[in-house]
Amino acid sequence: MPSNYPPLTAAFLRHQTELRQFLVRRVNCSDTAADLLHDTFLHIADYPDQRQIANSRAFLYRVAGNLALDYLRGQVRRQTWDGGELDDEWPCPSPPPERYVQGWQQWQAVKSWIRGLPPTHRQTLYLHRLHGKTHRQIAAELQVTERHVEYLLSRTGQWLVETELSDGC
Repeated sequence: MPSNYPPLTAAFLRHQTELRQFLVRRVNCSDTAADLLHDTFLHIADYPDQRQIANSRAFLYRVAGNLALDYLRGQVRRQTWDGGELDDEWPCPSPPPERYVQGWQQWQAVKSWIRGLPPTHRQTLYLHRLHGKTHRQIAAELQVTERHVEYLLSRTGQWLVETELSDGC
């Protein structure tokens, strides 16, 4: 081996086979071990003050071991982020398709029922439920008495109950 290599590079070339075996045992994958061995070389290639390192072999093992540890920790983090392996019994947060369709059909029935209300009843219900207005505010807006607003809302509620009972819901 030529002596013009920096000390750590020369030590790396001498010990690369055993370093690779060490990494394979650590990460349990020869391809990953090869990548980590390459990363080890990249870390030591431009290391300053290479001549001050007393035991270059131990230093190489320390660098390779730290890279393997970083890799393994990254694997654990990735499994935590993505939830790990998928399981056939993994609960889906979305409702099942049949519940979605059922909800859509119910919404269509509600829209149809609201469209079937007389205009004054529909507007009173809209102002009260969607805008949160009080009976007094609705009465002022529609230019009717508060008692009439109460009657309109009461009658609308009765129609809703009658509709539910007749539809068998």
